[in-house]
Amino acid sequence: MEPKQKANATNRYLIITVIILASACVGLLVGLLVVLQKDHNTQDVVPCDMEDIFKAEEEPENPGVFHDLTRKEIEGLKKYLYEQTDLDLVHPKENKTNANYVFVAELHLPNKTDVIAHLDNGAGQPPREAKVIVIRGKQPDTGINELVVGPLPTPTYHKPLPGINATLPYFYRPMTEEDYGSVTTSITDQVHETLGNLINNCFDAKLKNCGNKCIGFLYASSFSPASSGEQKRKTWYWLTYAIEYYTLHPVDFSVLANIKQDSVDIEVVWFKGNQYKSMDELASLFRNGTVKCDPQTFPIVDKKLFSTLHRRGPFPETARNKRSPVFVQPDGQRYTINGRHVNYMQWSFDFRLSTSYGPQVYDIRFNKKRIVYELGLQEVSVFYSGHSPQQRFSDYMDSAELIGPSAQGLVPGVDCPNHATFYDTKHVTETSETADVTKNVFCLFELNTGEPLRRHHSYYESEGKFYEGMENVVLVLRTIVTVVNYDYVLDVRFYQNGVIEVKGMSTGYALTNAFSNMEKKYGFQLHDTIVASFHTHMFNFKADLDVNGQSNRYETIDIKTETAPNEFSKLKNSTYSQGYLEKSLKSTEKDAAYKFNFDAPKYHIFYNNDDRDKYGNPMAYRIIHNGMVKQIIPEGHNKEPAISWARYQHAVTKQKDTEAHSSSMYSMFDTDNQVVNFQGYIDDDESIKDEDLVLWVTLGVHHIPHKEDLPLTTTTGLSPSFLLQPYNYFSEDPAMSSPNAVRMEPRNSKVFIERYGMSRESKTTCVPRKTNFEEQIETQTDIIFEN
Repeated sequence: MEPKQKANATNRYLIITVIILASACVGLLVGLLVVLQKDHNTQDVVPCDMEDIFKAEEEPENPGVFHDLTRKEIEGLKKYLYEQTDLDLVHPKENKTNANYVFVAELHLPNKTDVIAHLDNGAGQPPREAKVIVIRGKQPDTGINELVVGPLPTPTYHKPLPGINATLPYFYRPMTEEDYGSVTTSITDQVHETLGNLINNCFDAKLKNCGNKCIGFLYASSFSPASSGEQKRKTWYWLTYAIEYYTLHPVDFSVLANIKQDSVDIEVVWFKGNQYKSMDELASLFRNGTVKCDPQTFPIVDKKLFSTLHRRGPFPETARNKRSPVFVQPDGQRYTINGRHVNYMQWSFDFRLSTSYGPQVYDIRFNKKRIVYELGLQEVSVFYSGHSPQQRFSDYMDSAELIGPSAQGLVPGVDCPNHATFYDTKHVTETSETADVTKNVFCLFELNTGEPLRRHHSYYESEGKFYEGMENVVLVLRTIVTVVNYDYVLDVRFYQNGVIEVKGMSTGYALTNAFSNMEKKYGFQLHDTIVASFHTHMFNFKADLDVNGQSNRYETIDIKTETAPNEFSKLKNSTYSQGYLEKSLKSTEKDAAYKFNFDAPKYHIFYNNDDRDKYGNPMAYRIIHNGMVKQIIPEGHNKEPAISWARYQHAVTKQKDTEAHSSSMYSMFDTDNQVVNFQGYIDDDESIKDEDLVLWVTLGVHHIPHKEDLPLTTTTGLSPSFLLQPYNYFSEDPAMSSPNAVRMEPRNSKVFIERYGMSRESKTTCVPRKTNFEEQIETQTDIIFEN
């Protein structure tokens, strides 16, 4: 090799070596930076909230007055009940036909006077007791008993529940799981034997041995004595295709079943717009060709089927591969909970889930002063319309299904935010050998509504030049009950300005009927074979108000109009009109039964006459309706007496421990002789002046389903609510003390920002919390599905 060539080669080697070394150095530097960054992230990037959202609660040894029954109490209760020879009970797994059994057991609240003495005056806690409903099916002494059993956890007595007759008629009893199974099986067997050929030919499906083309009696509507004219337990059973979701796949076939104690008789058959006196009559007419049908084809079941909930349709490009916003709690929870007692900002309250009635909240206080003693759901009802009898008589009171157990596991990130805390509950029903635990039935969370609670922007020098605003952050207690096809999202919301909001949101599947020209009068055709009829959703709530004590008044501030001469006008005989206020104190319960009238606007306030401010204003709370509905069924018709609370947008009665609820689980069949007669609370017309008052509030919506209700109705537009708002109760907005405010003002050519110690910067970088919910349900399916 020539010297010049050797030199060039040497230079090349040097260059390559330098490049290699430089690359190595860069690689080492990058690696070091990655390690440093990783180490930094390990130290500083953490979940925003380290709290476990799924609380593993330890039951208190000595539960408070509002706490649901504990495991220990349930065990003692069960032991006592099955030892009582006079009750003669069969155990949960035994056959309940012609037998006595426990239908439901839950906490029995003591008399209010005893509870107030304990909470406010240092008296001892009243004995813990359970309310137990025993259904006696053993002949000949049939009936229903409502009992109080105590003291817990080691009972020594049982006695009739005060205010309820010692024995209720046996046919009032709600349907049990065993009833549903045995009655449906009996009806299916009878119809399959006599009309199986008709079902198969007309609907391309079978009731039994059906393979992948199944049809069944999957929906029922009770036929109350008010409609049947007989003191009997009758129910219409509908035939629908057994696919997702069956209430959107009905066929025009139903039967009226008379459900006796140990048999089921089919009394009427409805088929293709006509009724038949017996199955044999219809079978004979079908065989000889007198009755014909246009055969339907079994629906093609795939992810594109209109009734399924699989995502379909064009994907929005702006959202592709981008997740939706999420909530974070950058410094952890701002509420504390001990058992079921909650403290948040200036609020405190207790909560539980009644097996019979659903969510209940107690002893609601703001700044340690009680405002509401009891606030809870009483009833959810839906009244339908239609030509076919199964739809025409579909008037439901959901307490007959037991509202509490209808609340099932909530899903983080959808039903509630990921940062919510979830709580379980326990029930005792006719199938319970021990306490039935329902997981994730409540969620509790702070919600930033994305709106200001208050704000003002004073832009100009002459106005003072400042900005002040406060984000609206509320505490939400939520549960969701699913009663067959409908889901009800039930919220109690606590605002930092002393307002309580109660909201009921409806979603779920519409209850449809087989389409015919006769049904056009009652609703719209939504798909090829179905029509969805008009119906009304109604909620009733109890609010036992204690505004500055138990001596309250109910007063309306009526907004009226006056017209007077206008002496400042140049026109002759000129007048002007304006509104003025006139107060009207309600003295009796009949005076206080309120029906809304657009021509007579008014405020509704509750106050203690002994507590007034320095200007003489009563320190009151006001009810605001954001979901009034008019019950259109005339009083006394059909099942209307069972929901006499729906006659009024609200009613006010004198508090009585014997008038604890506005409805009962017997209301589907007791319309002629109601177990709970709410109208009777008003008709005795007691004085309500300076008394302990209970406010009964009805919310609702008229729902005329439309195609956008397919496949599922959405909560938008179906979310009635009412609010309890302080009205001259405080000297100013109590949220002025909140740390969630921000004030800005100019200082020395700069803008000074005051956040009252709530820095926008975090000491660490945090990321939204990821729940382990999906990992949990892989092994604990009972969190959201029945085992």
